[in-house]
Amino acid sequence: MLARVDALVPGLRARAEETEHLRGLPGSTVQELEDAGVFRILAPEAVGGYGLGARTYGEAVRVLARGCASTAWTAGHLAEHAWMLARWPRKVQEEVFASGAMPLAAATSAPVGSALKVPGGYAISGHWSFASGIMDSQWALLAVQVGGVRLQALVPLADLELLDAWHTDGLRGTGSYDLRAEGLFVPGYRMMDWAQLAGPDNPGSGILRDPLIHTPVDTLLNLVAPAAAVGSAEYALELFRGQLLVPKEKDGVKVRQADAALVQARYARAAGAAATAKLHCEAALSMLSMDGLPGVGLPDPERASFRLSLALSAEAAQEAVRLAVGGSGGSGHRLSHPLQRIQRDVGVLLNHPTLGIDPILEQAGRGLLGLEFTMKSF
Repeated sequence: MLARVDALVPGLRARAEETEHLRGLPGSTVQELEDAGVFRILAPEAVGGYGLGARTYGEAVRVLARGCASTAWTAGHLAEHAWMLARWPRKVQEEVFASGAMPLAAATSAPVGSALKVPGGYAISGHWSFASGIMDSQWALLAVQVGGVRLQALVPLADLELLDAWHTDGLRGTGSYDLRAEGLFVPGYRMMDWAQLAGPDNPGSGILRDPLIHTPVDTLLNLVAPAAAVGSAEYALELFRGQLLVPKEKDGVKVRQADAALVQARYARAAGAAATAKLHCEAALSMLSMDGLPGVGLPDPERASFRLSLALSAEAAQEAVRLAVGGSGGSGHRLSHPLQRIQRDVGVLLNHPTLGIDPILEQAGRGLLGLEFTMKSF
C-alpha cells in the first residue's frame, strides 16, 4: 500500500496548483486514490476494505502529503470515515457498503446541530462547517444534540444544502464546504449515540472480526493533521535542497547557494527540524500495534505520550518549513512556487483542534504525572 501511495506523489505534485485553484480534489486525483485502494486502508475486510491498521494509515497520509497536503488531508479523512461507517449497526452497513465500492462520507461536528425526536426518527437542523471532502462524498456524518446527548446523524449528501464557504489561505484543495439542513428527517436507524459509536464497544465491534474496529475514534482522528504536516515538511526540505544545489551564473561565474557556509547551516537546521518531526511521529505510531488497539486503547500515560509526540512532530514540521521558506529568498513566495503553498497548508494544519498545543501540553502533563485528564476527548 505504501508503495502504491508513493507512486501517486509525482502526479499529486503536478496537480497541486490545480487542486488549490479548484478548492477541491481533481477528478483524476480521486480516481487515482480509489484505484490505489487508499479509501480502503482502514475499513475491515468483511466490508471490502483492507484492514491494514493505524500505523499504515498514518504513514500513508504522511507520504501523500509529500505530494499535496490537501489531498493527504482529504483522503485521510475519507478513509477514516469509511472505517467509522463499519462501526454502525448491520442495517446501516448493508446500506452503505452494498455496492462494493468504498462509501465516501464527509464528517463535521462544528458547530453541533440540533435534533428533535419525531415518529420514526429525528428532525435535524444545523449549519455545519469544515466538511472536508464533501464534494467527493455520497454521505455526511453530522453531529447533533438532543436532550444534552450528542448523536451522529448519517445523511445522504443529496438531502443537504451545500454552501461554498471554503475560502482560506491554506488547505484550499480540501473542498471543506459548509452544510445546512432545516427540519430534515433522518430515520432512527441512521442516528447513533456518539459516545457508543466512538468507543470500543460500538455496534460494528459485535459484527466484524477486526481488531481495529475496537479502537477509539479519537486515536485515528488525531493522526491526520500531524502526519500531513510531517509529509509536507519532507517535501519542503526536498525542494529547499534542490534549489540550493542548482548552479546559477553570477558575474560570469557559476555559483551554488549550497556553497555558502550560512546556507549550509540553515539547511542543517531545517533538516534537523524535519528529522525531529518524523521521529516524533514515528514514536507516536510505534505505540500502535500493527492491527490497531483492541479494547479501550492506550492507558492514560501512553495516551499522553501519544498526543504529545504528535503535537511536537507538527511543531517541528512547521519549523522545518519556516526555515526552508526563509532561506529561499523572494522566489519562494511566488504563487507558482510550491514552498509558499506548503507553508500556508502547514499553517492551517497547526490550527486544527487536534493540534491545539496549549490544551495538549496541559492534558499530556496531567497524564504523564498520573493525574486524570480533564478533557473527555483527549
